[in-house]
Formats: sequence, structure tokens, C-alpha cells
Amino acid sequence: MANDLHDTEVFFPSLTQLRAFYEAARLGSISRASEGLLRSQSAVTQAVQSLEAELEVTLFDRTRTGSYVTEMGRILQNRAGRCFSKMEVAIDAVQDSGADNSKANLASRRLTRAQILALIAVHEYGSFAQAARHMPVSLASLQRSARNLEKQLGRKLFAHTAHGISTNPVGARLSNELQLAIRELEWAQEEMRSYQGLLRGRLLVGSLLLAGNNYISVELGKFAELHPQVNIRLINAPYDELLSKLRGGSIDFLVGLLKSPPPTDDVVEEPLMFDSYTVAAARTHPLVGRDDVTLEAFRNYEWVAPGVGAQRRKVFESIFGDGPLPHFSVETHSLLTIFILLSQSKRIAVMTHSELSVDKKLGHNLAAIDYPIEAPPATIGVTTRINWEATRLQRAFLDFLREGPHQID
Repeated sequence: MANDLHDTEVFFPSLTQLRAFYEAARLGSISRASEGLLRSQSAVTQAVQSLEAELEVTLFDRTRTGSYVTEMGRILQNRAGRCFSKMEVAIDAVQDSGADNSKANLASRRLTRAQILALIAVHEYGSFAQAARHMPVSLASLQRSARNLEKQLGRKLFAHTAHGISTNPVGARLSNELQLAIRELEWAQEEMRSYQGLLRGRLLVGSLLLAGNNYISVELGKFAELHPQVNIRLINAPYDELLSKLRGGSIDFLVGLLKSPPPTDDVVEEPLMFDSYTVAAARTHPLVGRDDVTLEAFRNYEWVAPGVGAQRRKVFESIFGDGPLPHFSVETHSLLTIFILLSQSKRIAVMTHSELSVDKKLGHNLAAIDYPIEAPPATIGVTTRINWEATRLQRAFLDFLREGPHQID
């Protein structure tokens, strides 16, 4: 995400400009905002005009009685308010200020764009040196912004690691929460475009390496055809990594096998379809086409096993009950690896019907073995953040997923 934040297409303005707009919108007056911020009226006016030029919209209707937000202004005011509120909560947690909210409020008002970008970049890339290679600023500038942030907050945010200086646990948490806060601004821009009749913006979708990968790939392809102006970024990773990205705002959706219930209380799961399990092997495998396959016959062949802790590992083990498991030398979550291993050997693996459908599209090298699996089907669905105010684009995508297939045979 850090490498996206300095992209000119991503809306992340000066926080000084944004706060000037927000106060003017909240108070309905440029002059009153200037008094509250201890800035000149011309400075507040210039800040608002800069935002209007960057967004290419009108944020205020200026009349003799005051300055009143337009519909575009209301969108930005709402998202800016959510952004500032999340920043304050994040700073409050770091400073452990307790009931003294004024400390967190003051500290959050002093945050700068450069400081936030520096913290997120170091956290994302693992060190100052790596972050500097991806950011349009020098290493010295990056270090200065980060150290100034530490000084302002009175907390250590960085520590020495094997790869250099990176975020410590406090810095990592603050990075995630600030990243989620400033994404509100990107979503403001998306909502403005949607209001103008343009369904444009970014969708950041996390997909598990195995269960549900085929489903989301197909759905993304269909959605992209309908909305060519939308940029869709698909991130494939293990569940724990994607969950962390979802909670931190690096992705908007996590699509794949649901945990039911989710492991944390700040996300919510929604089922979309069910994908039954089967036993698969190469089409030329001796067990394919037989209707008398036994467990002993299974034990005569090597398997490709799911990783320990995965739901399909439980399905794999349930096939053999209390008896010994067959021999396996490879454990993997990679669908491509499973395809290759099965197609080029006599190995066997637990797969889902949707995964076999992928193989059909890629050459039809595999086939299901006629053997009943009693385990319930995999529940494929989408995980999102609780208290998430989705944009029109995100709602459109979620509705599109909901309208998709509910069962794969």
C-alpha cells in the first residue's frame, strides 16, 4: 500500500489544507474557520481552492451569508471527519492518554502527510533503506520525518531488525491504523466520481491461495468487463496475512474460505457459495473411472497433502478416519503446484469441484476419483471490516459477488 500512497492517482492531500476545508465546512464559514485555526482567511481560502483544483470539483457555494458545502463538499466533509477521527483514536492508543482526549487531538492535528507516508513505507517495506528505494524522497528526508513523528508522540516507533531499522509493534499498529484513516480520503474521491456518474477507482481484493481462488478470478474478470474504468488489484496470500491487510486497510475485501466464525471481532463474514470436496488425480491414474475404490487402494499411492491447520487438511484426514494416513512428501496451498504434481505423477489430492473446473480450462489433465467425501462443502465468502462505510464502487462490487453462483457442482 505504501507504494500506492505517493501515486498521483491516489488522493492524499496536505492535512493542513484538508483541516482548513473541514473546519470551514463544519462551521459554514471561511472566516470562522480561520479564527479557529489561527490562520488568515486568505490562507484558508487558498487551501480550499487547492483541494477543489486537485479534485476538479466545487466544494462550497459561496454566498453573502456564508460558504455552504456542495454535495461534493459533503462527501469530502464526511470522509475527512472519519479520517481525522481514526487518526485521533490511533494516536490516543499510542500515547495511552486515557481520558485526556485533548492530548490525542492536539497530537493528531500536528501530524503531517510526510510523517504518515514515512511510517507506512518503513512498515510496508521492512526498513528505511528499502522504503527510500520506493519513495520519491531521499533516505535522509524519510528518516527525518519518521524521527520527528517519534518525537511528537513521545513513543518509540522503530527498532533494529535483521534487515535494518523497521517498525516495532507500536509503530506497526500505528501504521496500520493511519493507513486505514487516510484511505477514507481515497474513498472520498471515488464517491465524488460516482456521484458524477463515473464508476471509477481502485478495488483491493485479497484472495486465498487455494479455496475460492478460481471463484474470485472468474468474478473479477466479469466485473472488469462491465466496468473497464475500475482498477482491480488482486493480492494472493495466506489467510493470516490477508486478514492483517484487511484490518489495516491495505485491502477492501478478503475472498475465500470462511473461518466461521472469524478469528477477530472487528471483521464480518458473508457466505457467497458452497464448493464441495472431491479426490482428484491425473486422468490416466489407475483409480480414475473405477467404482470400487477403497481406502487401502488410496494408501497405495502418494498424496499431496494440505498444510496443517487448513480446513482441507481436516477433510484429508477425515477420509482415513482413525486409520493411518497415506504417504505424502509434499504439503502445499498452491493450486498450480497441485496441478503439476498430479498431472505428472500418480499422486492424489483433495480438491474442490471449482478447482477441477480450472483444470478443465487449462487442458483437462485431472479427473475426480469416484469416492464419496462426507465432509461438508467449503463455504466461500467475503470478509469485510465492521463499521466500514463502503463507497458506491465497493458496494457495486459486493452486490455483484452476491449475485454470483451460490453452488458449484
